[in-house]
Amino acid sequence: MIRLALFEDLLEEESRALPPAVRGLYLRHGSVTLDGTPLAPDTAIFATGPAVLAGSGEVWRFDVSDVPTLAAPEEYARLILAHPLQRDAAAPFVLRMDRVDFPPEGATPKHGHAGPGIRRLLGGRLLAEVGEAAHRIDAGDAWFETGFDPVIGRALLPGSAFIRCMVLDAELHGRPTFRAWDAEEAAKPRSTAARQFFDTLTALQPA
Repeated sequence: MIRLALFEDLLEEESRALPPAVRGLYLRHGSVTLDGTPLAPDTAIFATGPAVLAGSGEVWRFDVSDVPTLAAPEEYARLILAHPLQRDAAAPFVLRMDRVDFPPEGATPKHGHAGPGIRRLLGGRLLAEVGEAAHRIDAGDAWFETGFDPVIGRALLPGSAFIRCMVLDAELHGRPTFRAWDAEEAAKPRSTAARQFFDTLTALQPA
């Protein structure tokens, strides 16, 4: 079993050592470096191993690890959401991150994905229908999708957009994950726009 966790690093002219992990880092705003390399606002990068963040800003950090606990004690206050994934820790996988934007009053067809992931809303407001449940999602809220449950996302406010990090089977490298729920849903337009940051084949344990 492995774990996908989302952390929020709020830096104020400081440096912070990060534990070993396979991760994606999204700079929400500010001026921050990772091991001396500047991050670009509204962009995510792929990284592995221990690292050091430095500067001032807000970083959303999606970590994949095989640690048995939710996080190290010093990370508890930064943890937004964590979810176990039933995967072999030695098997390769794809880590993919993107940004998904909704037009005003836009909605997705009912769909699933070919893998699980965590999303966090950047701005606006969504109504997420997942299976038989419905949830209002406000800016800053995070949620987990298995990929197997039917999902419909509806924009309730202008400017609705989220950041998504998915853990996928190795054979999905470079391939789409969207799965329309049936032929009727497949015929509906997909009004959202996705901007991919990276799609990287990796592993927790070196081959």
